[in-house]
Amino acid sequence: MERLQATWKDAYIHSKTRINDQRQATDWSPPPRNFIKCNVDAALSGNDAHYGAVLRDHDRRFVAARSGKLNGMKDPYVAETLAAKEALSWLKTRPERNIIFESDCLNFCKAFNSCISDFSYVGLIVKQCVSIAKDIGNVSVFHVKRSANCVAHELARATDSTADSRVWTDIPPACISNLLSH
Repeated sequence: MERLQATWKDAYIHSKTRINDQRQATDWSPPPRNFIKCNVDAALSGNDAHYGAVLRDHDRRFVAARSGKLNGMKDPYVAETLAAKEALSWLKTRPERNIIFESDCLNFCKAFNSCISDFSYVGLIVKQCVSIAKDIGNVSVFHVKRSANCVAHELARATDSTADSRVWTDIPPACISNLLSH
């Protein structure tokens, strides 16, 4: 019986370690020194969508956040792309010029980094995003898993109760403060 318990305990510990390793592999990682990381996401709610954008530095410190409503938005891809445009427009007003921009929308990230012109409605929004990013300076766009983008996702979801765009500087909104250490 002791041998069976020891075997189970060993398997349980290894399983838990493997799960933690997988979780760490997809957790948010800080940007290099002299860069700011912006995580952005959109969340659909009824006939509207909401977005959240969160800035953090190389020491994992909260820098700023913005959230807002995208009226009449039902399409997830368009919502994610408009969320990116809102975040980039906001970043353009800020002093940071070296930005790593992360989204869990693979279609947006591929379109942003593509050399192929897309003349669809959403393709034109992506083109605007590229133009805004060029005006900012050094902006790199990367796709991340939802687990690495959970702070922006939670901010977008929490925005559901407000209609106005909001900005936080230095002190994060309460809805994401417990997630910032991840």
